[in-house]
Amino acid sequence: MNNCPNCLASNPFKKVYRDGLVFVKCEFCNTIFEDTSTRKTRESRELSGSIRNEVQNKAPTETDFLSFGMFTVMKKIAIVVALALVVAVGTFYIYTNIIDSRYEKEEFLYGFPVPKDVEIKSKGKIGSVSSYIITWDRVSGKRIPIDYKLIIMKNGWKIKKEGDSELDGIAYHAVKYKKGDVFVSMVIRDPDSLTFTGVSVN
Repeated sequence: MNNCPNCLASNPFKKVYRDGLVFVKCEFCNTIFEDTSTRKTRESRELSGSIRNEVQNKAPTETDFLSFGMFTVMKKIAIVVALALVVAVGTFYIYTNIIDSRYEKEEFLYGFPVPKDVEIKSKGKIGSVSSYIITWDRVSGKRIPIDYKLIIMKNGWKIKKEGDSELDGIAYHAVKYKKGDVFVSMVIRDPDSLTFTGVSVN
């Protein structure tokens, strides 16, 4: 406060506190009046406090409940997906390890997996070319069992070419695999014959 509202004198004022209010006394005319500048500050503080209490005591709205519900649903979905993934990976691992015991890597075919419970009809090698013919009762038509395909894939062999053909009136299905510098062709003939031909390019 700069001037007295009664005599407009500019001089030091004496402050008097009464009932929580601040009054000032003019040294010239002895007029006593309230210091309104402190009232504004006090009112501002009271307003800020009431707003803060209102925000703290505010009840959750429908939007708050919807947001919380959506978060809960997404969390449950994430847990279900994670569990399903673990089960799928575990099942695949156990399954491939069980069926792995049904096959063995044939050194004659550069480590290509072949069934154990088969009848070997012929086996020969000329240079880097290996020939291996077996009879297997699990061959169905022109296709091989799915577990055999999984074992071949698990051992790192990739299909380079696949298709049906016919030779001398006999239909057959051929699959060409590759791993590193080795190619192995598998020919499936009716009713249950498998012919393997392995070639190393080195």
